[in-house]
Amino acid sequence: MTATIATDALEQLADRLAEAWMNHRTIDTVPPVLLTDRQDGYRVQDFMARRLGGTVAGWKAGATSDGMRRRDGHDGIVPGRVFADRLYLGAEHRLDAALFPGGHLEPEFAFRFLESPGLRTDWTPAALAPIVAPHIAVEIIGSRLDADLPATCRATAMTIADNGNGFALVIGPEISPDARYDPLDHAVDMRIDGGPPAPNVPPGIRAQPLAALADTVNLLAARGITLEAGQYITTGSATDTLPVLGGSTVNADFGILGCMRLTFA
Repeated sequence: MTATIATDALEQLADRLAEAWMNHRTIDTVPPVLLTDRQDGYRVQDFMARRLGGTVAGWKAGATSDGMRRRDGHDGIVPGRVFADRLYLGAEHRLDAALFPGGHLEPEFAFRFLESPGLRTDWTPAALAPIVAPHIAVEIIGSRLDADLPATCRATAMTIADNGNGFALVIGPEISPDARYDPLDHAVDMRIDGGPPAPNVPPGIRAQPLAALADTVNLLAARGITLEAGQYITTGSATDTLPVLGGSTVNADFGILGCMRLTFA
């Protein structure tokens, strides 16, 4: 489909989303334009990124499997930028909850690029494996649009426009090449303050991380976006989400792959 909405209207939506991001708040009224076309969503996200002006340190990818797309009502992968000032490296952090209004946490498998994949659009999981290093990770997701707004505000194109609902990415330990695990059913125990664990996403809904990585790299390359060595991509949650709560501590235990601990002030 081709873009159907005038550029000035798309820029106005990007301005509102960027303002909400910078002021750490959500928008509680329906925007004057609601997107239904994925290409319009990409354009708004690009405009929003320019308004924010931050260095892009990687990308998040949502709706990375057919099961996830059926569950969440998306028509394909939902990409979003990870900005350098929202990329946190290491297994333990103390973060300001106010930066993530309405935020939720997802334990994920992420990849660091050892070299640029260039602008090829025919990458396969096997071809990408030698040029990436896998990590355990926790993504912080959330929309600039208030959760009480109509479902049309969470359609695929609107979610893409809203930076793919991405807030931040925490990169934990690198996964050893000797580790033996199946990412489709590897158990992850994530809980708040020792409370009940978030249910694990079943294998039929989880994404195969390298497959999701290849799909995302190919999607970005088709848009003319080159990934660089040192950038990251995260590939979809292993559990249901848990909320970001000020004054709480979240532990994400990936078993033999390592643990992560996030405290929110």
